[in-house]
Amino acid sequence: MSDSRTAAGAVAPPTRGQRTRAGLVTAAKVVFEGTPFADTRITDITAQAGVATGTFYTHFSAKEEIFREVAVEVLAAMASSGRLELDAIDHDPIAGEGGVAATIRRYYLTCLDNAGVARSIEQVAALDPDVARARRETVVEGVKQVQRWIRELQRRGICDTEIDAWTTAMVLHTMTVRVAYDHLLASGEGHDLDRLVEAVAHVWARTVGLEEVADPRPLDAATLDGMTGR
Repeated sequence: MSDSRTAAGAVAPPTRGQRTRAGLVTAAKVVFEGTPFADTRITDITAQAGVATGTFYTHFSAKEEIFREVAVEVLAAMASSGRLELDAIDHDPIAGEGGVAATIRRYYLTCLDNAGVARSIEQVAALDPDVARARRETVVEGVKQVQRWIRELQRRGICDTEIDAWTTAMVLHTMTVRVAYDHLLASGEGHDLDRLVEAVAHVWARTVGLEEVADPRPLDAATLDGMTGR
C-alpha cells in the first residue's frame, strides 16, 4: 500500500509541482513588494521566478489569486509580530521585555519589511472580498488578543478595572494599526521609530490606567510635521 510518508512517519518532500507553486508565491511577494498590485504584470512574476508564463497558469488563474496568498502570508506575519506576551505582565507590561513597547516596535518593523505588500493589501481589500475578509479576520483576532491582555491586567488588579476590555482593545489596536498605515508606511520621509513607539506605548499605558510610566520625550517639530503630513 502506497503512502506519501516515509517509513519513519515523516512527511514526504514536496513534489516538483508544489515546489514550483511555492516558488511562484515567493517570487510574487518580491514583485508585489517593489511594485503596486495594479502595476504588476504576470510576466514580472514569472521572470522573477524563472519560469514560463504558461507555468503560472498551471497553478494560478490570475494575479489576483496569487496576491491573495501573498496577502494572507504577510497578514499572518504582521499579526504574529504584534502578538502581546501575557508573561510580560509579570514584569513591566509596557516597557519591559515582551511588553507593549517591544511588541509595537516588532510590529512596526514587520510592517516596514512588508511595506509594499501592506500598501497593496489596503488598496486591493476595497475591491477583492477575499482579501478584505483576510484583513478583517486579522484585525478581529488582533483586537481579541489585546482584549485578553487587558482582562489579564484587570484580573491582577494592575490596570483600571472599570474600562470595557473589548472597546478599549478595539481603540488601541486600531490606533496602532492606523499609525502604521497612515504615517509609517504612507510617508515618503522616515520617522523616528523610537519616538513613535514610545508615544504609542504611552497612549496604551494611559488608556488602560497604567500610571507607573514615564512621559515620553517630546516630539520635535520635524517629527510632528511628518506625522501630520505638513
